[in-house]
Amino acid sequence: MNPLKMQFQSYQEPYSKVLSLIRCLSVAFLCFAFTSCQDENEAGKEDIKLYFDLKGFIGNQVIYLNEKKPEITKTAALGKRKEVLKSRDVDWKKELELFIQADLNKPSYRQSYDVLRADSSHYEYRLKANADLPVKYLKIIIDTTLKQPVYVEALLVARNKIYSSEKKIKLQSIRKDNLLEIGSYSIEGYQKLVFMETKPFTIAGKIGL
Repeated sequence: MNPLKMQFQSYQEPYSKVLSLIRCLSVAFLCFAFTSCQDENEAGKEDIKLYFDLKGFIGNQVIYLNEKKPEITKTAALGKRKEVLKSRDVDWKKELELFIQADLNKPSYRQSYDVLRADSSHYEYRLKANADLPVKYLKIIIDTTLKQPVYVEALLVARNKIYSSEKKIKLQSIRKDNLLEIGSYSIEGYQKLVFMETKPFTIAGKIGL
């Protein structure tokens, strides 16, 4: 049996070789992001929503997906290696963690973004030139009736002396029975550790609801 295929036999424990490597490198990004937001736990401040509540939307979707356990078809590519796998055994909070991190309602993010609105259904936030935060921009298109996202896009960047990473994340929802459910999402970018080559990667998930 192909050694790479053997690595893909289990979805989560362990992950495939490609997904496992991407996830391990992503820990460095999350640590960087958390370090940038150490004051998030200040009492009462997190209740003030200056920006669209993306974290709230994703949190509700996580609860729904963990209960319904839909099958996900996931395509992962790292360099020239590519694999497709399917599973219903998914920890959706971990799976959608980067979208939670893209939420801008953190105390350390206040007044750091320019707000652009083309119309009532479009939200766009861009990091100001004098600010240094992991989320460089966030775009959200909402269903004007349900007031929830049908499309989300963000760019997350982390750089320090030993690590650099860029991740463009996208999410699309579908409307069913007057509810919006996540239908697909993708993560595309690169990660690089000092003295190691750049590792471009893509992850795409399609949820069978």
